[in-house]
Amino acid sequence: MRQRTLFLTLLGLLLLTTTVLAQSGNGYDLSWWTVDGGGYAFSIGDDYSLGGTIGQPDAGVMEGDSYTLQGGFWPGGAAPQPQYRIYLPLTLRNY
Repeated sequence: MRQRTLFLTLLGLLLLTTTVLAQSGNGYDLSWWTVDGGGYAFSIGDDYSLGGTIGQPDAGVMEGDSYTLQGGFWPGGAAPQPQYRIYLPLTLRNY
């Protein structure tokens, strides 16, 4: 039982430390990669839309053919305006 636990622990550590190679083919090249975490992610089909995370070390604009990728912090956009004004004692009113 102890050997099995040791084996599974070593196998888990091996899986955690392996390098995953980026995909390439069909005219696309993803030969670079980063390790990121957190943030917002989404994915959409045919017309290509892809989300990512904020604070990436690979921030900057990358362009090629008709594609543009803005890495790093989410570009553009403004914070949404609140729908209500808050009055004390916390009464909500539309404006």
